[in-house]
Amino acid sequence: MIIDSHTHAFPHQGGPAGYETAKEYLDTLQERVHRFWGRMVTNTLDEKYMALPGEDVGFRVGQYGRWHWTKNGKESWLQRYPIIMVEAEWPAEQMVAFMDATGVDKAVLQAGYMEPNYCIEYFSDCMKKFPGRFIGTMATDYDIEKSEEHREAELRKLRDGVSKKGMKGIFQGYPREQNVLDERFEPFWEEISRLKIPHFIWTGFQPKDEYLQSLERLETVLKRYPEMNIVIGHLGGNVRPPGDPNFTNTPEELIGILSLPNVYFEVGYVLAFENWDIWGANYEYPYPLHNKIIEKVYDEVGAERLLWGSDTPFIYRGCTYKQCQDMVRLHMDFMSEEERNLVLGGNAAKLFDV
Repeated sequence: MIIDSHTHAFPHQGGPAGYETAKEYLDTLQERVHRFWGRMVTNTLDEKYMALPGEDVGFRVGQYGRWHWTKNGKESWLQRYPIIMVEAEWPAEQMVAFMDATGVDKAVLQAGYMEPNYCIEYFSDCMKKFPGRFIGTMATDYDIEKSEEHREAELRKLRDGVSKKGMKGIFQGYPREQNVLDERFEPFWEEISRLKIPHFIWTGFQPKDEYLQSLERLETVLKRYPEMNIVIGHLGGNVRPPGDPNFTNTPEELIGILSLPNVYFEVGYVLAFENWDIWGANYEYPYPLHNKIIEKVYDEVGAERLLWGSDTPFIYRGCTYKQCQDMVRLHMDFMSEEERNLVLGGNAAKLFDV
């Protein structure tokens, strides 16, 4: 059985996507432009044209995967989605068609790209339309700066998502900047442990010092709650070129966490290398640096906690769905065939109890 541990389905990104109005969601998307600047392809790298949160720049979602805006007299764009998407939407029907063409049996729908509460309903509908093909995850907002009533409601959402909607995972359920060692987080960790659902966590995508401190705190939590499984996505999220001030030589900084038996690591995030000007030969399929990172993790912890995840449809900013699968199936010759089968589905089947 082949299970893709990282896929998406979402409504049109130019519409409300569960928010009260389309403008409210567009404002949310505009706030993210600066996070992608210099990593995703844009028609300019001059920051004076970069759309900043709250600016009146006519931000809009266009065709062929681009965000558009006008600033300082220049029409600018960022290639947020792959160019195969004529419109900025990826319905369940399209995801299943790609799965069928590539021989993927099941796919984990990771949350995002819509209002978090609406996401549960949307994924529930996807699972009903295609029984047995999707494994749903949910997003929560367990924010320790908000009231106890708010946090209790988020815990109820977790319980209801599992018992009533059939969700089998949680995706980045708290604000990443918060201190996970705070005692107010304890009910959250306890509930996830009790429900026995894996928690997909983003690390990286932040300044080096913050990133390393967050790893130390997370390692402490994972040792306190050994029944709680987490999946670290996007190759740890801090794959950067050596000249970058936030360079950490991934995966060296992650080995402490990855050595724990309740931690899984996502294989397949080639989008870190999508800019030729930064990566040179590592930009080319089958992405030699990606394989070196995986081999180092494999040498430390083995194959049993590696999960293949494509991030479809976003994989098409770099390569095809089939090529992403073949990176494991054909190009990771440091593993045995049995181990590659574990990475491509066996480990996920055990983790999600399917």
